[in-house]
Amino acid sequence: MEGTRSRFVLSSVLSVSLICLCLSTCHVSAYPFGPRQLRFNTDGRFKILQISDLHYGFGKETPCSDVAPAEMPYCSDLNSTAFLQRTIASEKPDLIVFSGDNVYGLCETSDVAKSMDRAFAPAIESGIPWVAILGNHDQESDMTRESLMKYIVELPNSLSQVNPPDAWLSQIDGFGNYNLQIEGPFGSPLFFKSILNLYMLDGGSYTDLKGFIYKYDWVKTSQQNWYEHTSKWLEMEHKRWPFPQNGTAPGLVYLHIPMPEFALFNKSTEMTGVRQEETCAPPINSGFFTKLVERGEVKGVFSGHDHVNDFCAELHGINLCYAGGAGYHGYGKVGWARRVRVVEAQLEKSKYGYWGPVDTIKTWKRLDDKNHSLIDTQLLWSKNTTDEINIGFSCPTIPQH
Repeated sequence: MEGTRSRFVLSSVLSVSLICLCLSTCHVSAYPFGPRQLRFNTDGRFKILQISDLHYGFGKETPCSDVAPAEMPYCSDLNSTAFLQRTIASEKPDLIVFSGDNVYGLCETSDVAKSMDRAFAPAIESGIPWVAILGNHDQESDMTRESLMKYIVELPNSLSQVNPPDAWLSQIDGFGNYNLQIEGPFGSPLFFKSILNLYMLDGGSYTDLKGFIYKYDWVKTSQQNWYEHTSKWLEMEHKRWPFPQNGTAPGLVYLHIPMPEFALFNKSTEMTGVRQEETCAPPINSGFFTKLVERGEVKGVFSGHDHVNDFCAELHGINLCYAGGAGYHGYGKVGWARRVRVVEAQLEKSKYGYWGPVDTIKTWKRLDDKNHSLIDTQLLWSKNTTDEINIGFSCPTIPQH
């Protein structure tokens, strides 16, 4: 009897150990918002490279727009590819985000799948996880927005999703709405918790409303409801045993068409970066920014669409940031280098020597100039508290009846 009992105890211990090992290495998620396949590095950092408005066409056969006359004879989509390759090599991001208008539709290509293959090739070849959302031009060829996302999902190293697994329940609008959860590094008590949440959203393309100069689409009520539901679930998980944390983990939103609030900033003293064109936002303010403010979780919204704007400006605790145009086939400005945006989150170190929750979020831009310049480094958000990570075990009190 004693031997049987010992074997049972040993078997139970091994089973628990295997479950823990699987949670830490297999990226299995018990939650309905998709697999958690990303985590902070052992140095407590997680870096995101945002690439916007590639407008990729046919490769070397596609000419550049808005470059110096001397560059025109040899400038093509391949310049965009080379820019991405050198940036990925120098920045070594943990995740690459293509934030819309990845290819140039407008009847320029009858094989958009081939254009996407070429546009995403630097990310695929790097072996780094990457995701994509759609802009207003991507579907202007031989594929619908739904079929575009279904194609992107199947490409190597892509963590993109057509929509969240429970989309059929909420009838969510658009294609390419999904959440990515970034877990703590190995060796941290938070290695199985999402401590940075990314929200990818389909901002649509165009609306049929009459009487507006700009007829760009907006984030619909169904998408906002999905965001709120997901955000609240993740907050509950963040506060759940083991190692329950205070408050919510910070979040970042990626959305191609900027929200109307981007238009509020016009003075250089209000921003880091530049405005060189007006904000081409939806004509309807759907209230998504208000929803973000109410939740208090999101620290930055990152958009593209307006190629020669690259500023960040803060409104009610949320940073509104343009990436700037990366692609040479899309419009730009002569003498103003194509560019991408980098965001890096850094964890705090607890007094016990463990990596804790996110301490700071910084951003900067990389230019495709002679020096591959790094400019406009800024602090977007800081935890600014002395709260220590909770690494002690505690059991909730069970009420007696």
